Formats: sequence, structure tokens, C-alpha cells
Amino acid sequence: MDDEIPYIDGEEYAIETRFGRTFLEKLLLAIINAHPVGQDTPESRLNTALRALTGEDSKVEAVAQDGDLAALRFMAEERHRDEYDCFLQQMKQRKENRPTKLPRKRSDLKLAQEATDKFFNPPNEQVRKSTYDRLREKFSGTYYRKQGKGHEVNYREYFTYQAVEHDYVAESLEAQALDQICEILRKNGVEVER
Repeated sequence: MDDEIPYIDGEEYAIETRFGRTFLEKLLLAIINAHPVGQDTPESRLNTALRALTGEDSKVEAVAQDGDLAALRFMAEERHRDEYDCFLQQMKQRKENRPTKLPRKRSDLKLAQEATDKFFNPPNEQVRKSTYDRLREKFSGTYYRKQGKGHEVNYREYFTYQAVEHDYVAESLEAQALDQICEILRKNGVEVER
């Protein structure tokens, strides 16, 4: 009996998918935030600017502003650790040429329960169940698909990328370049907020 929400056939893995704002979006937001106008949100103004410049809306994933992101990353780290432990045990079995029972990977439900207890400290069992059900649905992608988003994204891979494969060096270099461009814009009379 496996309580994981199943992998959907044809679901694409997160390889080569952008998970945050593009460099252009970050630059435009720095300018937009320095010039608040009317009742429009920075997000709607960003989409208007992007449509004017590129013909497309922002590609930032809905998950980026998710308050559960730390718990979801924890679940991904633990899942990755379980998979790695199984792999190492298989290699050990091959080397020693004697099969042993492989460690079980924790289910999405078990990982969600652990993340709930670690990050949310729910006051009672009803709130705890509600929280771990929500985390389990988000981790599998069911939660986002119900909202009509990310039908081709494998969310387990998405969160694993964010948790264990994220390139902080590239992000740091991009931030430095963005700061330099903002400084040049300021020197030329364009207000930016970064």
C-alpha cells in the first residue's frame, strides 16, 4: 500500500525549467518598485511591461511565493536522501554479492507529516492533518493542477531541484550584474529600488 500520489504519465521533469524570476523581470521590478502608480500591483505592472517588451507575461512559477516552500524543500531533501541511501545500499549489495533488504523510501504522506511537525507545530490533530494533506498535495502537484497551473511540471523534481541542485553561485553573479545595471540606471536619472 503506497500512499504517494502517482506520477502522471507524460508529466515533464523539471529539467531546463525556470523556477524564479528572469533577469529582465528582476530589473523591471526594481524600476517598477521605485515608481508606485495607482492601485495596480507591482505584479500586474510587471506583466504589462513584459507584454509590451516581449509579448509574454511573467513566467515565474506560482510556487515561488508559497508559504509552505521551506517545508516542501525539506520534503524534497529527505526524499532525495532516501533515494540516495537506497542507491548506496544497492551498490554495496553488488560489491558484496549478497542481497539484503533495501531501506524503504518514506512516502509522501510520511514526509508531509514530518515536515508539518518540524515547520508548523500544529495545535491539534485536525490542523495537523489538514496541513500535511496540503503539503502532500503540493509536493505531488495535485494542489497546483486543481488551480489549473503546472500541468506539465513534475513538482517532486521541482522541489528537489530547489532543495539540492540550486546554483547559488550563478544566482549571486546575476545579483551582482543586476546591482551594476541598477547603479548605471541611477546615474542616468532612472530611479530603481533594489
